[in-house]
Amino acid sequence: MGVVAKESGWASLAIALGVALGAVNTMIVLPRAFEGAEEDWGLLRIITSWGIILSSLAAVGAPGGIMRFLARYNEEERPDVLRTLLILPAIGLFLILVLFGLNGHRILPLLDAEKGSTLSNHIAGFLLITSIMLLLALTRALLIQQLKAAFVSWVDEVWQKGSYLMLGILLFYRLIDFDTFLSCYIGSWGLSALFLFIQARQLPQRIGKKWRWSEFKKIRSYSLFALLAGSASIIATHLDYVMISMYVGLAQVPIYAIAVFLGTVVGMSNRATNGIISGLSATLTATNKTKEIQDLNRRSARVNFLLSTVVMAGIWAGIKPFQLLLPEGYRELEFIFVCIGLQRLIIGFNSVNNQILGYSKWYRLNLPINLGLVLITVASNYFFIVTMDLGINGAALATLGTAVWNNTWRILIVRRKLKTHPFSWHLALILSFGLASAWLFQWGAETFTNPLVGAIVQGGLASGSTLLACYVTGCFPELREGLKSRIAWWP
Repeated sequence: MGVVAKESGWASLAIALGVALGAVNTMIVLPRAFEGAEEDWGLLRIITSWGIILSSLAAVGAPGGIMRFLARYNEEERPDVLRTLLILPAIGLFLILVLFGLNGHRILPLLDAEKGSTLSNHIAGFLLITSIMLLLALTRALLIQQLKAAFVSWVDEVWQKGSYLMLGILLFYRLIDFDTFLSCYIGSWGLSALFLFIQARQLPQRIGKKWRWSEFKKIRSYSLFALLAGSASIIATHLDYVMISMYVGLAQVPIYAIAVFLGTVVGMSNRATNGIISGLSATLTATNKTKEIQDLNRRSARVNFLLSTVVMAGIWAGIKPFQLLLPEGYRELEFIFVCIGLQRLIIGFNSVNNQILGYSKWYRLNLPINLGLVLITVASNYFFIVTMDLGINGAALATLGTAVWNNTWRILIVRRKLKTHPFSWHLALILSFGLASAWLFQWGAETFTNPLVGAIVQGGLASGSTLLACYVTGCFPELREGLKSRIAWWP
């Protein structure tokens, strides 16, 4: 676990800084910079979501192929295998560019509730950010496969969030207009791709000079599968934004984005360890180290669930005074936060379990699960947003429901096929401590004269009491071991 501790430690620092930068930007700067122009902020969020969706389709499963295949070949074979893996993404990107380049002005107005030209006027931005995000996905997978997840976190979190904050400040003070802001925002993603590409060039793993056509059939088979299975999961993650834009309007997207940001903070610990854990999961699964896989699965589930619960308890306890810091139109966030926070708890808890299935010989079972996930995501979002007329609250409820459905199937399959699961008796204790602390310290919004003080005090008490209770009851032996290794007299 030494590599995990080192890489996840640096990644945790990067993510903590990224969360701080993102919080300042999302909660303070952007709501005021876009006040009265919420549709522009919604456009920015939709362009990002579509860039992620389209790049995942263009990749044709290559990032997963890099993770799955390179570990199975020796050092001499890997460069040519990597070269062969990149054939399908090149074809996929070409097809996406042609499709939207020729027909984007017809497709994009269908994705706007007002059926206007806001989206179709920015086809070039859609296509450019799609190309950039494809390069990001490929270089990110290569670095993670080589256990360089910490560098990826510093680029994704610190650089990307920091540059976004700087642009938000410039827009707030009207030093730039929205068109310049949008161009610079897309450019910041381009620099992220450049940073990862330069780091990837320094790795011993290079692109070969020959095609491994003997391996292409195997690669093509897996990549086409991953296109449906892996892309389906990514698409489902961003469909809520797309459907809010389609049925509620671009102006509602920023409100949802703020609440979702608070919810995603709950999954900070999983983001810190996911890259390095993913590389280890792929290696352990490829070498059939059953005992190590079981230990990694349960330990990761417990630690991620514990840390996520600590964070969620703190945010939930302090959310009422915190909302007073936002402009008036952004204050009905608690329900969305709870739904997204619980979704992140589930995802973090089941992270390694899902990776084990993806890297095992039963990886094809991901296909019906993920295709079902997309169908259920679309159906549940439509039902709650349109039929039940719950708006953005309905999108959050649909997100939580699909997470429960998706992860339940994965747990059942891994338990049956690989005889391992992420559960332990500590989980019930951890959840109980978190709920009790969030309820105990969720005082009124105006308990303190300064709402910022109230949010910090209430949140700190809830998080601190949850962590202390977990430590005392033995739910967090890793913390005790870490303290003992650094403080000789620690009990």
